[in-house]
Amino acid sequence: MFLKIGELARRTGLTVRALRHYDAIGLLVPSGRSMGGYRLYDRKDVARLYRIQALRRLDLSLADIQDLLDNAAGGLSEVVARQVAQLDREILKASALRTHLLAVQGQLQANEEPGIDDWLVALESMVAGSKYFSDEEQRTLEAQRDGFTNAVAPERAGLSASLRELVAAGASPESPQAQALARRWIELLLEEAGGDEGLLMKLYAMHWNEPALHALTGVDRAGIRYISHAMAFARLQLYTPYCSAGDMATLRQHYVAQTDAWPPLIAELRRQMAADAPVDGAAVRALALRWQALSLAKAGGDAALDAKLRAAFRHDPALRAGSGIDATLADYVGRAIARLDATSIS
Repeated sequence: MFLKIGELARRTGLTVRALRHYDAIGLLVPSGRSMGGYRLYDRKDVARLYRIQALRRLDLSLADIQDLLDNAAGGLSEVVARQVAQLDREILKASALRTHLLAVQGQLQANEEPGIDDWLVALESMVAGSKYFSDEEQRTLEAQRDGFTNAVAPERAGLSASLRELVAAGASPESPQAQALARRWIELLLEEAGGDEGLLMKLYAMHWNEPALHALTGVDRAGIRYISHAMAFARLQLYTPYCSAGDMATLRQHYVAQTDAWPPLIAELRRQMAADAPVDGAAVRALALRWQALSLAKAGGDAALDAKLRAAFRHDPALRAGSGIDATLADYVGRAIARLDATSIS
């Protein structure tokens, strides 16, 4: 007995589109075809479809399911073990969050207002997670924060208060007070990230994007932008040994104006790099072109000054600290730009 695709879809509750997709990827190929070219499914096909749907309930990918079904040696035990391990990790996270929330609840019941960092730990567990960090990155952050968060909580609260005062007073981010605050803010964030510039950028993205964090910390996007601009002015001063007086005049006019464009560009390049995207692929090429344009723009269009800035950045660790750009990313971008240059020459 054979079933046509429409009949199989009707009797299994699947869509014709899903069955066609299964056929296209080789997961469920019908055993026959009618004279008119219609797909025909026999008993063995229906049995395979049953196993597919059963494995889907384990939240396996279609690729994993196909590998299991096509591998005579089985491998199902290993897959189930992976699922159990994943559940164990989720249980541990949920248990840690529960313990922390019980502590917060105890403070509230004792009429004590939990500190900002108490709320942040709970909030980050709920709103961040896999949205910003991999499991390994979350473990790194948790280990790094152990004993660190409470120790710096008073200083962070003081920095937040000072930041709000500077912004409210209309103080320029170029002021010495703003630059000192920004340097310390980034130092603490980088310390929280264990010195990992990639994690730093993800923390920055989380603080930029999550309104709940803005409400809890009292630092919204305007405050984060103020810190970024103050940090840009602080970094600008570090270029003095590498530039002439005329160069510095040009930089003061153009350098900081490009500040807001860099974090999303760096974040996207890091995402492409993590995905092993080829440096000569269309996506990375477009990002490399944007990188070149921003570099030249901050040098006021002066190619010679741009070259000086790039050389200084490569050789001076102080310029790189807190920028989100480490040696790995710099190499990745460098190779992408080299491919652009090679293409333009040819």
